[in-house]
Formats: sequence, structure tokens, C-alpha cells
Amino acid sequence: MNIIQSVRALLGGQPPPQAPTSNVAHAALRRLRTQLARDPNARVSRDPNDLAGLLSFFEDTLAGYPGDSRRRIVGVLRGLAESDDDVAGSLGDLQALCGAGFTLDFTGGSRASKQAEFELEAWSEFIFPEGGGLSGLIANQVGELALAGASSCEWYPERSRRGVAGVAVVPAEEVRIRRDRETQALIHEQSAPGNAVLLHPRTYLYAAPRTAGRSPYGLPLFLASLFALDRKRQLLAAEQRVINLMARSALVRATAPIPTPRDLGCASEDDPGYDDAVAAYFAELADTIVSGSANGVYIGPKGTDIDVVPINQTASGAPEITKGNQKRVWGALRTLPFLRGEMDSTTQALAQVTLPIVHAQAVAIQQTVARQLQFGMNLHLALRGIPAQAWVRFTPPASPFALDEARAEFFKAQTDEALVRVFGRAYAPQAMRRWDVVTEDADRAPDWWAPSTGKSDPPKEEGNGS
Repeated sequence: MNIIQSVRALLGGQPPPQAPTSNVAHAALRRLRTQLARDPNARVSRDPNDLAGLLSFFEDTLAGYPGDSRRRIVGVLRGLAESDDDVAGSLGDLQALCGAGFTLDFTGGSRASKQAEFELEAWSEFIFPEGGGLSGLIANQVGELALAGASSCEWYPERSRRGVAGVAVVPAEEVRIRRDRETQALIHEQSAPGNAVLLHPRTYLYAAPRTAGRSPYGLPLFLASLFALDRKRQLLAAEQRVINLMARSALVRATAPIPTPRDLGCASEDDPGYDDAVAAYFAELADTIVSGSANGVYIGPKGTDIDVVPINQTASGAPEITKGNQKRVWGALRTLPFLRGEMDSTTQALAQVTLPIVHAQAVAIQQTVARQLQFGMNLHLALRGIPAQAWVRFTPPASPFALDEARAEFFKAQTDEALVRVFGRAYAPQAMRRWDVVTEDADRAPDWWAPSTGKSDPPKEEGNGS
């Protein structure tokens, strides 16, 4: 079967619309329309608000929590992001580092690249309105990577398939992944009551920065913090009890003599009301001592022995236990003590070693988010018939040690100059890899870009015809 027959079979026997064969752009667009003929022209994923009941499908488990389900574990992490100060603070820092801004590079002809730039600029103004546009989508997806383990989005097209109408965030814990036995391609399904919604690979992307073994599911970046956070909850409950006791200044142990029957108005110890009278007497005495302890005054009858035990003697080891667990929480959340306000042992030398680690983690997250954005942008350009591709370049997180880093970059450039003199043109690929430069970058440079090297041109040799 030739191409024409294949296209006619695909479209139900109807020939595709004709376009001038001499026009390359129209021919490419015609082929694209043919490829997209079977793609969705509406949203496929489901919103829980539209469902009659809870989403339920077969559940998978995590190796670290074999008695629990992935859905519930992710739900716990989502709740902690709103209730726990360490989780919320670490997530906010991560979103701030990853959301410093981005630029777009384009591949394709100059005219197509300019058209793609204008198209995406207008498109980005209305995409994801519920979250504040693309910036809000970036922050949302950073949170999804930290709490659910994957960036999961459906970029659903317009009814006419002329562009991407919007983006739907599909919670990663609702997605089930299986592999096609014949093609070995991964099939993504969203759990739904009684069945599963098949997510189309042309409009849906599941991107996970970290997986384990042969499992295709992404691991939440904050997953390892659950045990330390649970212990933190227990320690906080114990600390609250100590705080309540400290409000009374001290622990008080009081002993008092048992009153005689005559003191209580009873005839003898065999009087039926004597035991109740003794109990009421000690209850009233305890209330008197407790009410007076707030002012530091303890009142009791003659013979009462009051022993005061300071709180600092009974809870002297609690701060060390809490501090040790707090370090485990910060380590599992991939944050640093000084970012959480712990400045006791922080020095500039230590920060210069540890802060780049946080920045590197942010860059790794940005790469996954960039892949998701590129998927949606390039799908929109393809549906618009623009023969160009967009590439997202995130702005690196701002460093407080920019001056030191600039000096290091300057020394690297001087090293490259020296090595060029030694190895000549053979060193060019090494230098290009170091600075992430490709040959096509020179063609994309604007005409006004002509930085001065500070060096004069080499003198021309006489007699060589130049």
C-alpha cells in the first residue's frame, strides 16, 4: 500500500485536502493534518469534581511502605505541605528556586522561528488560567514532583485541532502505567469508577525525574521524610505537654495528713460518710494548691509537705532529641538548616559547599518541568502548522556567591585560551561542551551582537596576496 492509499484508508476512504506540491510548508502541514487525524480533539482526562464517587482502581504500593497504597501516601504528603511548617517551607524554597524565569530557543527556519515566538507569546497569556498562567503551572508542577513524584499533564487540543486549548493537571497518584506486550510502549490510564480512562500519548505526558528499579512510577522527592515527620509530630505533642506544665512554673508533689473524723464533722471512722468526706477534702486541697501555684503561692493546712521539682531538671534532654530529629527531617526534605532558620553552625565556607547542592537539585527539577512545557508548546506549534520547535531554558537560581563564581568562570576562560594555543582547533569540541555552545548558536545571534575581544587583528603577512 502506497502513501496515498494509506492516507485514504486512514480518513475512511476520503482523499485529504489538496495543497500545492510546490509549497513545502503546505505539504508539511498536509502531512501533519494526516498524522493528527486520529488524535483527540477534546480533553480526555477526568476531574474528580465531575465524578459521582471516589476514583478507585487497583492500587500499587511503595517498597518503603509495603502495607500502604501509593494514593494514600501521596495524599499524606499533600496534606503535610499545607499543615507542616518544614514541608511547606522546603516546598516554597524549591518553587522559588525553580521559578526564577525561563527563555525560549527555537529551531527551524528564521521565519518559522519568529512565527513560533509570536504564537507562543500570545498562547501563554491564556493557558492554565486557574493557576496564574505558565508561571503558576511551573510552581504547580514543582510541587507535583516533590509530593507525587511526577509531572503529569494533558495538553488537550481545540475541537478543530488547530491548537492546544488548555492544560489539565492529572494527579500522578491517579495514573496507572502498564506496558504493551507487542510494542513495549508504556500505556497510561487514569483511574475512574469501574474502568480506566486511557490517556492519549499525543496529548498526555508523564515525566518522572526519579524512579526505582523497573517500576515506571516516579518517587516523590519528599517521600523519605514521612518517618521523621511522624516522629516530629510525636515530639511536638510531648513538647506541648511540657509547655503546659511550664505554665505552672514547676511540678508540685504535695502530701498532707489525713483529717480526723472530728475535723470532718463525722462521729467516727466507721461513719458511712467519712470516706467521701476525706476524698472531698483532698480534692479541695489539690484545687487550692493548683490555683495558688500560678502565682507561686502554695497554701495548705498544717502538716502539708509541698515538694517543687523544676521543669528544667525533668526535661533536660528533650532539646537534643528534638534537634536530632529535626536534622533528619531537613535531610529528607532536601533542604539546609540555614534555609530553615538554623544559623548556629552556618559559615560562608559551609554555605558555599552546600548551597550548590540545593541549586543542582533545583536544576534537575527544572529539566523535568522543561520537558513538560516543551511537550505542550511543540504540540501547539504542530497543530498550528508552524514548522518550528521550542526549547525551554530555565534561568539558573540566583547565587549569593556570584562574584566568586564569576571569578571562577573567568579563570576557566583563561584556561581555555591557553589550551587553544597548545592544541589548536582540536580543543574546540572540549570548550564547546564546557560552555554548552553549538555551531548553530552563531546563526541565531543578532546582527548587533559583536563583542570586542580586546585584541587587535593579527598583522597580515606581506607577499602572500592578502
